[in-house]
Amino acid sequence: MKILIIRNYPSFMDVIHNTYNIQEVGLAKALTRKGHKADIVFWTDKEEKEEKIEFDEGQYITVFYKRGKNILKNAWFKDIDDLISEYDVIQACEYNQIQSWYWAKKYQNKMIIYHGPYYSSFNARYNLICKVFDMFFLKRYIKLKTKFIVKSKLAAEFLISKGIEGENISAIGVGIDTQLLDISDNYTSEFIEEMKNNTKDLKLLYIGKIEKRRDPNFLIDVLKSMIDRGVNVHLYVIGDGKENDTSDFQKYINTNDIKENITWIRKCEQKYLANVYKSSDVFLLPTKYEIFGMVLLEAMYYGCVVYTTINGGSSMLITNGVSGYILNTDNKEDWISKILNIHNNKILQKNIKENATNKIKKEFTWDALADKFINRYESIINKKQL
Repeated sequence: MKILIIRNYPSFMDVIHNTYNIQEVGLAKALTRKGHKADIVFWTDKEEKEEKIEFDEGQYITVFYKRGKNILKNAWFKDIDDLISEYDVIQACEYNQIQSWYWAKKYQNKMIIYHGPYYSSFNARYNLICKVFDMFFLKRYIKLKTKFIVKSKLAAEFLISKGIEGENISAIGVGIDTQLLDISDNYTSEFIEEMKNNTKDLKLLYIGKIEKRRDPNFLIDVLKSMIDRGVNVHLYVIGDGKENDTSDFQKYINTNDIKENITWIRKCEQKYLANVYKSSDVFLLPTKYEIFGMVLLEAMYYGCVVYTTINGGSSMLITNGVSGYILNTDNKEDWISKILNIHNNKILQKNIKENATNKIKKEFTWDALADKFINRYESIINKKQL
């Protein structure tokens, strides 16, 4: 089977300098390992070109950089039909991308859409875009019974609420490329050495953008309350953001007078993250909205006890109280009590860490997910042959 994965979104993905966390690359490599041909189309506003990504000693995928118009964050590729004709299945992205909608009819016998976003009151702009899109375009998907793969249960519920039948939606999730993770085990840095040598009883970790969506001030509230209770705790933060957001975060740290209990760096190379996760006890992600959250995959893979909100990733990855915790940021005390209870119960802590690691390794690597994608693709091909 020949699969073409098209990211019809107008952002440049640099596969020469960084393939880490590029989901299309991880999926294409896994599909190739299963004996299929899988290639990728990425948008560019520069010169069109092809790049080969070699892996596993002799296997490779081709990335086609194609020029396309950028219309309100919709990529529209003009001269791509000849390329599409060479493949059995095309996988486009997001239900509200106009070209996905267009291809749903034009290539209905080999088309599938990989969708991630879902409804959140925090995501007002996206909600408005979807409302307008649904008024004019949604009926095509329902009439054609367009097939979808979604990144989370929340994304599935989102599409079902619009009238798309559940049988046409498969919640598979997002994978992680362990080949790129495992090579980083031996890297260290001053930041990591500081973490390892820190004698605090409890080490908290946050990795992600500093922005209101991720509620970084909640991290400080939790830390301050723990310090006030006499807990010997330290918070490590890795993340940057817009100047207003980072400035506000720094002011909140200063206001709460917890400088001695927090280490914040703006960036950390990917190769160091394995030991960052391994040197921490707890990973916190108090986000208000997350399509999936690769940091959840990473933290669980490396055996952190994860505390987060209900979001795309947690709805797929975490069984509450078994492989991590899903909590509400309206109740700070609930976070603190669970963190401390688990930290003091070493047997339960060990079980949760092992459950988290096993969950990712067995179910949410790209290689583990590949068969589910293939089954979905084959259902399209088989229907075409009837």
